[in-house]
This record gives sequence, structure tokens and C-alpha cells, in this order.
Amino acid sequence: MAGRALFGEARLVREDAGLAHRLLFRLMGVPDPAHYLHFRYFERFLDARASAAPRRILDAGCGGGDFTFYLARRFPSARVVGVDIDRAQIAKNREVAPRLGLANAEFLEGDLTRGGFGGDYDLLLSIDVLEHVVPQDQAFRNLAAALAPDGWGYLHIPTVRPRPVPFSKRLEAFHEWAEEEHIAEDLTADQFAKVAASNGFRVAEAGATFGYFTGELATSLFALPFRDTPLNRLLQAGLALPCRALAMADPWQLDRTRYAVGLAVQRADRATAR
Repeated sequence: MAGRALFGEARLVREDAGLAHRLLFRLMGVPDPAHYLHFRYFERFLDARASAAPRRILDAGCGGGDFTFYLARRFPSARVVGVDIDRAQIAKNREVAPRLGLANAEFLEGDLTRGGFGGDYDLLLSIDVLEHVVPQDQAFRNLAAALAPDGWGYLHIPTVRPRPVPFSKRLEAFHEWAEEEHIAEDLTADQFAKVAASNGFRVAEAGATFGYFTGELATSLFALPFRDTPLNRLLQAGLALPCRALAMADPWQLDRTRYAVGLAVQRADRATAR
């Protein structure tokens, strides 16, 4: 496959993606509003620093590889490394990369608290990963050490809930699952920035994301039928478009109550402005 970078394109070649899922992706891209918003905020971060194309990129906690694949397509001359602790997921990503024709995407099994994923990366991203990591401080230090002196990083994480999310009583099972996965201590946006700054990063920008009536409402609506059943997949398909509309309004910053934060960072020791 060739052409413009398309976030989530692995859905077109993955064996576990059914026909209905592929058709929905063709219609609107990634349907999950949270995943869509993660991408939109990251894309804004990239576009603001578009003067130099990165040569080495690290996707720290790559999961299903959507960001790794997107960056490998967007920057075909770069070496893009996706690291994740999930061995099975890494194996799947390695199967998908050649189907997409992306020889510059590489996947490594790794633990962010132990390092071992190399260094001198011009671009580093870790999106909704650090809430799953303990000790978090060590992961920060390893990521800062992996960044090139003049490189940029983007870190995104959910923060302490300032109020219950929409439909919280109907999402108890979903939140119980999330709490089992989110093992790090919940932080406010300011606390997260301070932890980053005390572990090797200079925080250049911090932006609150996922407003109560926009991104968080879209995420909660889409999560109501979160269990993987045929009926719930149909319900989510029906919710995809209204949830997308809500998510698209999130960057307008219409609501003050927000549930996540994105940081633009550089190495603290030798960061230089571009």
C-alpha cells in the first residue's frame, strides 16, 4: 500500500477486522472518539513542529501500532520504532507492517521502566500509556534519556476526574476494568507536568484535553455498549457519527472541566528551541 498517511489504516489489512468494521473505517476513519481525539491532538503537535522531518521516532507503548504505522507512512525516510510490553500485540504488529508496505516500521517488545529501546530519537510519543506504568518516574527518565538533545516528545495521559464522567453509573463495569489497568497514581494536569519536569524533561506546552460536554461525553457514549458482542458493535456503529461530532468540538475548549492533558516536551539538560 502507498499514498498519504491514514491514521488507523491497519484495520484494512488486519485479519481480525471484519467487513463491517472495514466499511465503517472507510466511511469515517477510526470510529472510537477517544482514539480519534488522541490522534487529532497529536497531529496538532506535529503540525506545529513541521519545519524538520524526524529521522528516528519512538512510539513508547505502541499498542496496536496505529501511531507507529501512521508516522512510518507520514515520514517514509524515518525509522519508526514501536515498543510495547505485550508480546502478542508486538507479534501482530510485525505481521501487519509488511501488509501495509511499511519497511521502516519496527516493533520491539519492551518495558518502559527498564529501557533498552535505544536513544537519539528526534520524535517521541507516549499516548495514554504512563497511567499503566509503575514506577512511573523511572519510565519518565528512560524516555527523556531516549530523546535526542534537540528532539521533541509528546506525552498524553488521563488525569484526576474533577467530577464523575457522563453516564458514570451506567459505566461502572467499564470503569472497574479501567481502574484495574490504570495502576499508576492519578495525577492532576499540573502534577503530571511537574513529574515530567522532575524526571528529565522541559515542559514547553501543556494543554488540557477531553472536555466534559465534548470529548468525555463522546467517549462515555461510545463506551456504553463496550462489551464485545454483535449487538454492541452495531450500537457503536450507530453512535460513531454523533460521537465524532462531539469529539471534533473538543479542541475548541468550550468547557473548563477536562479529563486529560497533553505535554510537548524536550530534554531538560540540552533542550534547544527550534
